[in-house]
Amino acid sequence: MTTPHGYYEVLGVSPSADSDTIHRAFRQLSKTLHPDTTRLPAEEAAKQFHVLCEAYGYLADPHKRQLYDLTLQNDSEVKLDRMSGSVPKSRFVKGRAKKVSTLRPLSGGELFSLILLCGAFLLSLLLVLVLQFAQGRELQIRPSWLMVDDVLGTTNLLIISDVDVATLYNSFK
Repeated sequence: MTTPHGYYEVLGVSPSADSDTIHRAFRQLSKTLHPDTTRLPAEEAAKQFHVLCEAYGYLADPHKRQLYDLTLQNDSEVKLDRMSGSVPKSRFVKGRAKKVSTLRPLSGGELFSLILLCGAFLLSLLLVLVLQFAQGRELQIRPSWLMVDDVLGTTNLLIISDVDVATLYNSFK
């Protein structure tokens, strides 16, 4: 079925149109709908131009266009089956609806960015450890809420086990 749907209708092209046809249609419509060149009210022109740009964004990118076409195909199957009163068997696998994956593989630039981010994290962690060691500090730091100042002013680690709370309280008086 090659009737125009959604974005194809906005650009005025058929779903079987090639990328050059889509680009030409976008250029022609953008000249007439651009808020600076149209006679429409500014708000209406901005809305229509935004829809036009969104349609072109989906149809100009081959991957997005393929996903959009799959969505249209699935929607048309559901509409046809609603008319007949049945559910399409192709949309279900063992009683569960199929989900069209929108995940895509990472590009080279995205992978490079992730590698740089992980490298920066590891480098900063190593730098902190080297600075701690160079200053002679302990790598294991006790939280302040575990430290208790006793009467002599020295700091001891508080370990609570089977100690009577009253005995503990009396020892700090």
